[in-house]
Amino acid sequence: MRKEFRKALLASAGSAVFFLICAGLVLWIKDTYVPFDGLTQSRYLQGIKNFLYLMAMFNILVIRYVVMRIYVAPGPCDLPSIARKLSIAGISSVLISGLPCIYGLLLFLLTGDAVDFYLLFGLSLIYFMMYFPRYKNWISTAEDNLNKKEEPCVVS
Repeated sequence: MRKEFRKALLASAGSAVFFLICAGLVLWIKDTYVPFDGLTQSRYLQGIKNFLYLMAMFNILVIRYVVMRIYVAPGPCDLPSIARKLSIAGISSVLISGLPCIYGLLLFLLTGDAVDFYLLFGLSLIYFMMYFPRYKNWISTAEDNLNKKEEPCVVS
């Protein structure tokens, strides 16, 4: 169980580093290219911006769906398989929580407005904190599922 949890923590640490790299990149571009007006001027930028904001809000449903599909995947109901499912779900949710940060970086590069990046960066951090793997939750989930003797094994 600890080995699988370490994998999830490593993916979480990688996501946190990715967030910091994106923030550093935005700050570097803002300081280096003064004024930075974006890479393109198009009449479709407002539509792209609205679409990416909606996708960022929709992202929480994507995370929930992916995690649910991993939990209901067929497999044996023993501790290694439950730990593997928890690990895959934790890694997936943390990686998907970084999508709004990517959307914000894309909007910043297109429009030159750092506020878009900061808002979506903050949303990514909120998702990251919501789905950060917690060992006590893993233990209680594994205990609950090992006590149930139903087939197929559904992690809940």
